[in-house]
Amino acid sequence: MLNKTLFSLILLACIAPFAMAASSFQNSCSNIEFAYGNGSDATLKAVCLQSDGRAVPASLTLQGISNQNGKLTQGSGASSFQQSCGNIQILVGGGGDVTLSAVCRTSSGSPNETSLSLDGINNENGVLTQ
Repeated sequence: MLNKTLFSLILLACIAPFAMAASSFQNSCSNIEFAYGNGSDATLKAVCLQSDGRAVPASLTLQGISNQNGKLTQGSGASSFQQSCGNIQILVGGGGDVTLSAVCRTSSGSPNETSLSLDGINNENGVLTQ
C-alpha cells in the first residue's frame, strides 16, 4: 500500500503539467481593466508594449467564466458571468497576481463578493494571448 506522502507526490506530478501558468502580461501592460466587448462579451483591455517599445491597445475576450451560485468559476465556452455579476474589476496584486473580482448573485438572489485568478495571459508583441 502506498503511503500518503508518496501518493500525494504522484498525484501532484500527474496534475502539475495541466496547471495553468501565472499570467505575465501585467509586466508589460498598463491601464488594465474589464470592459464589455462585441455585444456583451467579457473583455480584458490594456495598453501593452510591443518589442520595439511602442504602446498599443490590446484586448482579450475572457472565455469560460461563469457565475455558479454567486461564485466565479472557470470552465469552457463563452463567458456568462457578466450577465449576473456587477462591480466587475480586473485587479493586479502586489505579487503580480491578476484577479477578476465581482459581486455575483446567488441562486437565492443575494449578492456575493467573489474573485477568480486569471492565469496564463501573456503579452506577445502587443497582443494579449491565453
